[in-house]
Amino acid sequence: MTSRLTRSIATGASALLIASGLSVGTNAAVAGAVPSSCATAQTVTFNDPSTLWTDYHLNKEVVGDGTVAPGGTVTFRTTVSGAGALVTAIQDFHPAGFELVQARSSVWYLLGGQTWTTVTNDVTRDSATNSVRYSGAGWTTAGNARATLETTYRVPADATPGDVLNTGAATELVLAKGYRAANPINTCVTIREPNPAEAVTGSLDGLGLGWVTSGSTALGDIGADPATFSADLINGLDLGQLIGAAAS
Repeated sequence: MTSRLTRSIATGASALLIASGLSVGTNAAVAGAVPSSCATAQTVTFNDPSTLWTDYHLNKEVVGDGTVAPGGTVTFRTTVSGAGALVTAIQDFHPAGFELVQARSSVWYLLGGQTWTTVTNDVTRDSATNSVRYSGAGWTTAGNARATLETTYRVPADATPGDVLNTGAATELVLAKGYRAANPINTCVTIREPNPAEAVTGSLDGLGLGWVTSGSTALGDIGADPATFSADLINGLDLGQLIGAAAS
């Protein structure tokens, strides 16, 4: 058999294997294609020689309806599940300008099972990659166990309504090829116009009155002690901003 014919047969066999979802070579990797259009939840599946041809899933979703007003908050959940390998890190890629407010993790513990924990002070924030990464010694994916990183962000106040912003996700697994990323993953959030309540809150913030609807002093306190509430209200006014607003 000639070398040319041998190469042709090998090339054809490799193409057939790839088309059937397999590949040749220790460095080859087969991953489910990243979805081509935006949605509020997406899953990418990794399956290759380093996973022993078992599936590992990287899922990212927007909590809620997938929309947020400028200056509001939005929450994402990135979850890793699979055939038993340990997860040592989960990384969330967020749109530029988003500011982390809170991070939580849900991982499986020998005592307590699947448990949520606040990890805001334990994550690594990277402004160069617009990402938040949570690392650990290793969380199992055996059985129905999974590892989840939940991140809540403050959206920039100057975000443009109508914009659809993409995000990404990644994980580190204890496998021969450990780092797996889908960035972007096409889990998207849409910036919408503020609703009436959000518009009022934004106006109060601009006048130095945002504290009236949040914090220790709220409009609901007026029934408890009207005199004290009135004094707190007067003391809390930003007169400089009010005068400036009236003059304009």
